[in-house]
Amino acid sequence: MEQLSDAKWLLAFVNNSNVGLGIFDDQLRYVALNARLAAMHGISVESHLGKTLREILGEVALQVEPAFREVFATGRPFLNLEITGISSTTTDRRHWVDNLFPLKDSAGIVNQVAVVVVELQADTKPEPPELVHEAESLPGSANEVLRSWKEIAKHVGACVKTTQRWEQHYDFPIRRLERSKGAVVFALKAEVDSWIRMRTQRAS
Repeated sequence: MEQLSDAKWLLAFVNNSNVGLGIFDDQLRYVALNARLAAMHGISVESHLGKTLREILGEVALQVEPAFREVFATGRPFLNLEITGISSTTTDRRHWVDNLFPLKDSAGIVNQVAVVVVELQADTKPEPPELVHEAESLPGSANEVLRSWKEIAKHVGACVKTTQRWEQHYDFPIRRLERSKGAVVFALKAEVDSWIRMRTQRAS
């Protein structure tokens, strides 16, 4: 019952916005979605229910399925996944940014994943700070996001230049909402902590 309550809350949260929301089971079938996400795909809400992600999106689903598997396996959100392609229900090339969040049952097991979808127009991009703020406000993601180089450096106990060097040479897990120079950066605490553990193990 707690799981269903979470799903209803999420749908209500974005039902009247320009943000799409889908909730999926562990077989990647649509359990629930809002009207905006249905409109992005050009078919009704009812036509989605019980269908798999691949049945709706076709080969485009291959770009997001690994992220679903990671969220189910780790219980951590997966942010800023850029998707591009032509779905099974549309005829034109589309661009989306997906943010995936775990939904857990009363035993703490992830058995559903919520996906927040922002569709990008050809000549526009979402405002990075607002998108990160939306991600932080959803269940299961509070206090997970480090919002700047300064916050990231403070978390790892290093200076900003050292942290930037780690990204350049050692695959430090920095995320960007845009690929342009000077774009806003952020990091997930869980990914940063995992990277630190891995580097420490290698050094020992």
